[in-house]
Amino acid sequence: MATPDGDIRLKNDFVFALVGYRPDLEFLNSTGITLESDTLRPRTNPDTLESERSGIYLAGVIVAGMHTNEIFIENGRLHGRLIAESIAAKLMG
Repeated sequence: MATPDGDIRLKNDFVFALVGYRPDLEFLNSTGITLESDTLRPRTNPDTLESERSGIYLAGVIVAGMHTNEIFIENGRLHGRLIAESIAAKLMG
């Protein structure tokens, strides 16, 4: 850690990376993506994560709507593969 006296190291047992998050629901609405009224989850195809708007995919915690505690690095990292496979399939015809 940088301090006025130079770099120091702190011993620790755990590090919690707590980053604030508030989804930009107005932006999603402006693109024509529908949100579920009770959860504010954007409607996506669960197999591809493509939204109702063809060609617009959503990944990461945004797909959980206001249930942001459902998506973590462990399961959110799988979103990229689903999206890439969907795009590749469309390109292959």
